[in-house]
Amino acid sequence: MDSNWNTRKFIRLNRDSLCQILNLVSGDDQILVIQPNVLSLLNKLISFTQLTETTSVRKIVILDDQLQDDLANITATLPDIKVVFLIDVRLDIVIPSQLAAVAKLNQNRELNVIYCTFTTQRSNRLNTPEENGIPHFIKSQLSASYDGVVKLYGWDILPIPELGDNVLLSHLLYNGEGDNMYFPRTASMESAMRSILVDNMVNCLQSLFRQTRTTVTNVAAMGRESKKFLNLLRERISLDDDDDEELFIKDTLYGNKYQRDFKTDLIVIERDMDPITPLLTQLTYAGILDDLYEFADDGKLKGKNNVELDYRKDEIWEELKFLNFGAIGPQLNRRAKDLQNKYESRHSADSVGEIKQFVDSLGTLQERQKLLKAHTTLSTDVLNQVETDESLQFNSILELEQDFLLHNLDNRTSCESILEMIYEGDTDSTRILRLICLMSIVRISIRDKDFENFKKELIDTFGIEILFQLERLTQAGLFTSKSLLDSKQYNSKLLKEYRYISKWLDTLPNTDDQIPTAVGPHLDPSNPKEPTFAYCGVVPLTTRYIQMLYDRSVLSQNYSSQQPFIISRNPNLLGTHELLEQIYGNSDIFESGTWIPESRKKPSNGSKQKTNISGKEQNDIAIIVFLGGITMGEIATLKHLQNQLREKKIYKRFIIVSDGLTNGARMIGTSSFKRS
Repeated sequence: MDSNWNTRKFIRLNRDSLCQILNLVSGDDQILVIQPNVLSLLNKLISFTQLTETTSVRKIVILDDQLQDDLANITATLPDIKVVFLIDVRLDIVIPSQLAAVAKLNQNRELNVIYCTFTTQRSNRLNTPEENGIPHFIKSQLSASYDGVVKLYGWDILPIPELGDNVLLSHLLYNGEGDNMYFPRTASMESAMRSILVDNMVNCLQSLFRQTRTTVTNVAAMGRESKKFLNLLRERISLDDDDDEELFIKDTLYGNKYQRDFKTDLIVIERDMDPITPLLTQLTYAGILDDLYEFADDGKLKGKNNVELDYRKDEIWEELKFLNFGAIGPQLNRRAKDLQNKYESRHSADSVGEIKQFVDSLGTLQERQKLLKAHTTLSTDVLNQVETDESLQFNSILELEQDFLLHNLDNRTSCESILEMIYEGDTDSTRILRLICLMSIVRISIRDKDFENFKKELIDTFGIEILFQLERLTQAGLFTSKSLLDSKQYNSKLLKEYRYISKWLDTLPNTDDQIPTAVGPHLDPSNPKEPTFAYCGVVPLTTRYIQMLYDRSVLSQNYSSQQPFIISRNPNLLGTHELLEQIYGNSDIFESGTWIPESRKKPSNGSKQKTNISGKEQNDIAIIVFLGGITMGEIATLKHLQNQLREKKIYKRFIIVSDGLTNGARMIGTSSFKRS
């Protein structure tokens, strides 16, 4: 079953599926009109040369305001060429206005539309002959301006690995306008947009399960939307259970026909459970790049078009991306010395065979040299920007973050430190708001006079527009005052001060490692004892929550020695409800359990682990779903946690499935009128 989660094949499956649809549309020459938000996915799957060789596509144009002119120019010389549209309206539920405009002017032309979907999407049924009584919503919208023939083709897609084989991003977090589906700009739209997000992510997971023949055995949900996610997924899977083939597979794996101790865990967690981590400065190589430049949907760094970071082609990126940035210099230096030694080995080659061996390896060495130069240049750019760019206030902000989390500063000093940054005028509003929100969350709220003073100074410095942004952050519970909290008008994300939470969950552990910084020293940063390397010496709450599902050693030492278990192979929230009630005021938004009925389960020793033919331990699949985005730092710390669990004989392969990436800039930016 583990081999079924060969995520790299998802790229081929998506590519082959699209090519098959294009060939089904017509064998005549085609113009492929692509909606901009689909272009990044297409570029990851297939090159233009491959597309023209395997399909009838001869031209590609973008679905934008220039489309009318572009089509007119092409059809003037190629009047018989077919126009095929490729769109993605899974989040917006509205067809692009440019498509409607083109359809209106081409009533006599057949309209061929390929739309992104999931194989489990319920609306797909409306595109079948037996459902002719109810038109598909795309057809329904086109009918307002177009009377001709519309042919719809659903392109069933799977999320593809981008940061690693075990990290799948569905890119469902931001809609066509850049609005965050989990934390939208308009508070009144939050419930509706989260419902759309959850529905799409359920379809995403169900499609993955079908493709990989996966049956979930154990589940855990952390958060209100996470519980909705699990309930909806289980309801839809139960409908699939009516299929004879699905029943046979489950009975084979979990019934009496085949005694096999196989488990698949599904853990769903959402952004509201940990609003602190995205606000912090990231310190891994990938994290600091995301904070400084931001990874776009196509996987490229904005403003660094000449930099290509593909873990499948770049072994340096694959090995270093989740290390603390302080480890990058020594690692690159070591690689440079190794490369130099291999080049110099040609001088000691005595035989023809040794010379031939060196010549054969020359291409690989030159490629490694090219990659090494690229990462040396990139890391040098980062270091220079961190040390010289006054607007970043990198070390000052990092120090403040650490002081807020450790509760080193009183209210007055904390406020004065932030106000001083505002008065200096070098730091942008996003970084200032990150600090203010962090202070508000870790203290539950801000004193009324400081709350009003912050608003006044921010308006004076950045203009009246920031007032609307502050209001949205207040509605979200990220920026609140004592009186607002007492009046129950708004709630804080956390109901307990972070200094207590950090002690209970040991998120600020005392280790032999020094506090990691991007430019300072660190004791063996390539092999940290605790997952504190991704931020300013802190372990993300999300990471600790996932850890406590399997390992209660942290809670037993810091919260309560009375734990129902210390190590468990199955994710379990038993005995944590009192703790979660104190942190969130409602432990009912957390749940864990099993989806395989007891009558079909075999007794299993909690510490027993299956082995393969060679006698080596095999990993259970643990699918970790993030709703509301995941940070680069969280991915890095979960990878570290996976290794920690293996040391305790809990062998799990963490497969992260998230709706998208997030960080402080994205989180604060989506509270404004226009995404920064």
